[in-house]
Amino acid sequence: MMQVIPKFLIILFLAVQLNAQNLDSLYNVFLSMYGFPSSVRQVQNGEISDTEKCGTRIISQIRFNIHNFNPEKQKKITMLLSRPVLDTSFVTPNGKFRIHFNKSDYPDYIPENIRGSLTVDQIPRYKKIYLDSLAIAVDSAYNYEINILKYPAPPSDNGAGGDNLYDIYIQNLSGGLYGYTDPETPINDSTYITYIMIDNDFSSSSYYTKRIDAARVTVAHELHHAIQMGNYVYRLADSFYYEITSTSMEEFVYSSINDYYYSLISYFLNPAQSFASSRGYNLAIWNIFLADRFGMDIIKRIWELMKLHNRALIAIGNAIQEYNSSFKIEFNRFGQWIYFTNFRAKPGSYFKEAANYPLVKPAMSPLRYDQNKNSLMINTNPVSLNLLYFYNNIDTMVSVISNADLNGGIHPNSNTLGMTYSYSSSSFSGSRTIIDGFYSLLETTKPELLSESDIFNYVPVDSGIVQRTEAEFVYPQPFKYSMNSFLYFPVSKDNDGYADLNIYSVSMTLVYSSHKRIQAIDKYVVGWDGMDNKGNKLPTGVYLFITKSGDNIKKGKFIIYND
Repeated sequence: MMQVIPKFLIILFLAVQLNAQNLDSLYNVFLSMYGFPSSVRQVQNGEISDTEKCGTRIISQIRFNIHNFNPEKQKKITMLLSRPVLDTSFVTPNGKFRIHFNKSDYPDYIPENIRGSLTVDQIPRYKKIYLDSLAIAVDSAYNYEINILKYPAPPSDNGAGGDNLYDIYIQNLSGGLYGYTDPETPINDSTYITYIMIDNDFSSSSYYTKRIDAARVTVAHELHHAIQMGNYVYRLADSFYYEITSTSMEEFVYSSINDYYYSLISYFLNPAQSFASSRGYNLAIWNIFLADRFGMDIIKRIWELMKLHNRALIAIGNAIQEYNSSFKIEFNRFGQWIYFTNFRAKPGSYFKEAANYPLVKPAMSPLRYDQNKNSLMINTNPVSLNLLYFYNNIDTMVSVISNADLNGGIHPNSNTLGMTYSYSSSSFSGSRTIIDGFYSLLETTKPELLSESDIFNYVPVDSGIVQRTEAEFVYPQPFKYSMNSFLYFPVSKDNDGYADLNIYSVSMTLVYSSHKRIQAIDKYVVGWDGMDNKGNKLPTGVYLFITKSGDNIKKGKFIIYND
């Protein structure tokens, strides 16, 4: 049994040719995957870093660079990359896969040839066996990805592993690694015969998702890597899109598990990062967006175009064009979709699971609109989003600036594009009217690459329903501490942008009082976190509220559940 070590962070190696320092780092990370002590635990990738959940990229880099290591390291690498020799295997029900494992890891496993002799007492324990659930998961992933989505099956390994079935090996992996797909044998200069390795129980605290659910999403993820490498093309420089596709496939095959949620935060914290600079796990929502907009076949079309020597970003742009749109339009629309998440989610619009996603971080602190013309100078990365937040006394405006430079995105670190964004509450020379009281001007040397769309008081300006209205009731109702973070109370608009909020028990005891800024969340409201003046939660019950803004008063009842 290999030693389990803490979750590690792995440097992103995009080029096949690596310098000596990167080779040493890569080698140490590779050893960590197999439980060997490593001096490289926290190698950072830029400002935001993701945990490496799939070892495919690292295994591939090692294979493709093995000749650059010294003889001693080459020997070690060759030994570790050899298919493991495990003492037991079985074929999954659909007859497509052979799963290999050590019997000592699963002492309760009962071979098929003696299952008919199980006693009544043995049957309940047998039904809990992890391996049978895993076999069903592998077959389900195959059925969805190959039979339903019509991707080609991974190619045969010509007898490696004992027969021509696709081989999946189960061993203890270290550091929170879910699994990997090994490009073991070249078929030609761009495709490979592969096998899959996954962890043996996904039980440690290193895994976001545990046990069989983790195994389910892992086989969905790795099976698509086997499809990609075996039938289309394997290009390390586009590894981010391999992970985007395989991670999104987890959601498509097993939509109820949602392990990918845990990777989203790094993208939502830094959408100004270029696509190709990311690991890809955190951008599974890009493929989810494409599937929602155009259907699942567009993703397969991207892979077909990649096979025709298109780099991933160019293939994405060409596929969208074939669907009668453009990357420039769709990427800016994607920027709006990632804004409407968490408490901003709108049921029936944007991402179906948006309420479970994190909130996107703006490019800078919110800026105030006034009558003066103010300007920002920003260097934008290719294939990136900058969300600029503005406010006046009451209203909010978010400008989504997208950079659709697909060619530049192939080499993201050397193709930034400068822009100047000017804004004012009064019209100025060259400005465009976003809505009355909000004017802007976007200037750049390559205007064909940049797009702007705007969201006023949580409503897209181009939706045709932008309006300033007053709420008539408290929401959410009932308020539950276990489910909700804020209550919002109706308030009349007042020019100074503030209102008094008072909360009373039914016996008219004042439990909370504050002078609060009015917010415009579709309608004018003031927010409250449910804590009394001493910072304590309130008991379950009916409460009364009064808001006063200027001479205008609103009042009513609401319910709190202290669950």
